[in-house]
Amino acid sequence: MMPGLSLMIFHEEVTMAINGIIVTNINHATGKYLLQTEEFLNKSKLIKDLNLTAVNNPHVLSYLKTNKVDFCLFWDKDIYLARTIEAMGIKVFNNPEAIYLCDDKALTAYALEKENIRQPRFFVFPLHFYGNIIEHYEEYKENLLSLNFPMVIKERFGSFGEQVYLAKNENELKDIIESHGTKPLMAQEFIGTNRGQDYRINVVGNEVISSVLRTNDHDFRSNINQGGKAEEVSVNDEVKALAIAATKAIKGHFAGVDIMFKGQTPVVLEVNSNMRTVAVNKVSKSDLTLKILEYIINTL
Repeated sequence: MMPGLSLMIFHEEVTMAINGIIVTNINHATGKYLLQTEEFLNKSKLIKDLNLTAVNNPHVLSYLKTNKVDFCLFWDKDIYLARTIEAMGIKVFNNPEAIYLCDDKALTAYALEKENIRQPRFFVFPLHFYGNIIEHYEEYKENLLSLNFPMVIKERFGSFGEQVYLAKNENELKDIIESHGTKPLMAQEFIGTNRGQDYRINVVGNEVISSVLRTNDHDFRSNINQGGKAEEVSVNDEVKALAIAATKAIKGHFAGVDIMFKGQTPVVLEVNSNMRTVAVNKVSKSDLTLKILEYIINTL
């Protein structure tokens, strides 16, 4: 080196791509399910250095044998698969425990009860393996009927309000029970303060991202899939705190928390670990899809 000359070294900043997969169910290749997958894939392109690939659940384990993955956005309910991926050292969103607790409405109710989260009174039908649960009606009816009429009957495994029924009297109740054979059921106190109306509070991390009022003038179920209409609204701090507490109770990274008012008191109806961000984004100023993806990146 010649005297008087100094050596200048330039460091080029190196950024590493983040590789993720979104896992979808074998039956979710069309309709609203495909739209949700495409929503995540399209919004992922807005985040620098993020590569997100959709993988159908039967192909996940073989995909992971030949591809490096930093995280898994698990938009399915196959708990075995979610926990298998997690055991491979890959961070899974939503938390597999949250998916497990939310998939079964009885387990959701138990998780909320354990953390003293306000919810309607409920009854879980005895689990049975053959015949029809109506055959044992006299054995459990005292506790069931304590919920009073009308009461809501739910299949423990169901989505979009499609497996939710309203029994206005004992004859209707028995008909609903009998029609379900061995399917696991639970009953819930009917909250009639604002019939056909509830709030979907979307929580990511410790933050409420959006609050949507859902209203159905023709059905007690407010779900959009049952004809409900949605609009973004503001909610008070009590409702926000309740939604965040419910998300923590089910150990969720994020959740869509359904809340109704019992008189003047907000109560949690359900907690959804895989909420439909497409529907929310149509009425919200905030982009829920993008918020979830950003949360994942910041949590890695």
